[in-house]
Amino acid sequence: MVEITLPIVLQILQTAGILVGIIYYITIMRNQQKTRELSLRAQEQATKTRQIQIFMQIFQQLNSEETHKSWAELANLEINIEDYLQKYDSSVNPAHYAKRAVLWYSFNTIGELLRMGIIDPVLLHRLSLGPMVIITWERWADIIRELRVMHNAPDIWEGFEYLYNEMKRLRSERDYPDVVYQKPN
Repeated sequence: MVEITLPIVLQILQTAGILVGIIYYITIMRNQQKTRELSLRAQEQATKTRQIQIFMQIFQQLNSEETHKSWAELANLEINIEDYLQKYDSSVNPAHYAKRAVLWYSFNTIGELLRMGIIDPVLLHRLSLGPMVIITWERWADIIRELRVMHNAPDIWEGFEYLYNEMKRLRSERDYPDVVYQKPN
């Protein structure tokens, strides 16, 4: 039979203490990992929420009666670069510039959010932005390209152009017909 002596008891207690310490450390580490994961998920959710808020603010602005009136005016305008520079450039017609800027800056911002993967292109199409973007870009693309050259700013309105290309791609993938804007008679 094994005789239990004080050194053996102390050794057993020491081993038990080490085991309890290891179990405690593992428990603490698991809890910290879970806390980090929950914190990361909360940050991701907060970021998504903020991005949705930004998009909805832009969408609210686009979905106003005033913006729709401006869009209709811009969509109906037959224009070339000479007419634009004489009649509609911001230096000669600030009111017309303001109408364009609201749309173009909004489309540019939405395009950049789309490029970053923040907004789903299908959502944009479901909200009926696709046709509006396509018509606007196709009506003004030549002017925008000329402005890029004139101002030595090849990247101006890139987000808007990206949004246009994505909306065209989406319509093509779904076999939707091309968007055609016909002026009322």
